[in-house]
Amino acid sequence: MPYPRLTKCMPDETRHNPFRLLHKALRFGHCRMLLELGAQDFNDDPAAARLLVRLVQQLDLYRAVAEARQEALLATLAAHGLEVAATTCEDHLSHLTALRELESLVRAVNVAAPQRRRPAGRSIYRCFALYVAADMERMDEDETMLLTALHQTLGDDDLRMIEGRSFGDLPQGHLQLLTRRLLPGLSSAEIEALLSVLQHHMEPTRYAGSLDAIFRPLLGPGNFVAA
Repeated sequence: MPYPRLTKCMPDETRHNPFRLLHKALRFGHCRMLLELGAQDFNDDPAAARLLVRLVQQLDLYRAVAEARQEALLATLAAHGLEVAATTCEDHLSHLTALRELESLVRAVNVAAPQRRRPAGRSIYRCFALYVAADMERMDEDETMLLTALHQTLGDDDLRMIEGRSFGDLPQGHLQLLTRRLLPGLSSAEIEALLSVLQHHMEPTRYAGSLDAIFRPLLGPGNFVAA
């Protein structure tokens, strides 16, 4: 299989990218989980069970993020009388199907006989790696092909709206879990940029509550960004 041309499509880096910070969070979560699955002995029941609980939580988070991102994109385009490409909707449904498949593999490990747990665990590792590869490719298409099309039809304020809703419309628990996976991969400037977007696109009471419940415990006192 040939490797893709790495510079096949380079978006305008001077324009806003509503996917960049979100995708940083997802890439970080993908890579960390893949490493943990690869190192796990699935015959070590307590440790394996704890990891699988975290995996299910992460898959549920991925579903919530995918739904929020899709709704934000569709709503913003609809406000301008535009429609998303059919292939984008098909990719979204395919993404949800892949998540359900991974969840079924987790259930298979949980009910497997002792002698079948290691092979079942290896299946999860391999299939999660395939999912990560496909999702990495999808994210790159979002940040190149889709982003270029959005730059041609929307202003940066509209793009910030997509980003703000992709984060801000998540339920509190999912937003907290996403933030825990996001912050280690962000610079302080990127944290400030994210908070600025959320401040403009979240209801004020919920924004203040999110800061107190999510960001304040995760940031050191010297790094906290005031509202």
